[in-house]
Amino acid sequence: KGMAIATDIAREIKSRIKMQTGLTASAGVSVNKFLAKIASDMDKPDGLFVIKPHQVQAFIDTLPIEKFFGVGKVTASKMKSLGIFDGKQLKQLSEKALVTKFGKSGHYYYNVARGIDYRQVVPNRERKSLGAETTFGEDYSDQQLLLNKIEIIAVSVASRLAKASIKPKTLTVKIKYSDFSQITRSKTVEETIQSEQSIITMAKELLLNVLEPSHKIRLLGISLSNFENSTRKSQEQLTLEL
Repeated sequence: KGMAIATDIAREIKSRIKMQTGLTASAGVSVNKFLAKIASDMDKPDGLFVIKPHQVQAFIDTLPIEKFFGVGKVTASKMKSLGIFDGKQLKQLSEKALVTKFGKSGHYYYNVARGIDYRQVVPNRERKSLGAETTFGEDYSDQQLLLNKIEIIAVSVASRLAKASIKPKTLTVKIKYSDFSQITRSKTVEETIQSEQSIITMAKELLLNVLEPSHKIRLLGISLSNFENSTRKSQEQLTLEL
């Protein structure tokens, strides 16, 4: 019953996001924060994925190691060199062995391989970034097409910025390639970023610096951060690399 209620809430949140911003959003529902986060990535850009309690261990066992939230590209490569390609193989290592090989993060890997995550969801944190991203139905490498795509995203971000009482100084472009590797490129300015045109210009400039005809792209995103007068000094990192 609780899972059904949570699913209804997620569906309502998606509906309100669409109604108020015109944007689609993916959502994940499960028994803890770790699994809900992974579930939210399973059916992008407009899905609702549910991992029920009785499905947890089977889902984790078959989950590719690079899909684990908190396992970045470098760590995934190291795990694969050790013969760890999915959750079932990760679960075979003892907590002591994981800590020896991965430091304090080993405790986290040991727990999540068993579906355990005691972290609380904190819903009222200070906003650290504002942005939008789009996953394409196919991979693209054409420069002009990608510039058109990033402009559409920039217009969406500018619209959201106009409704928020924030003054960002940093713009970050996120690029995910067809092989699922991803990079971010950022630019910080002295004056705050406020106009739609400035967001478009900065985003296109950052994207052009990394475009290569041989690299196909499946996702583009733009994030604004480093807000003026924010009580937090640090900028948000778009990806977690452990």
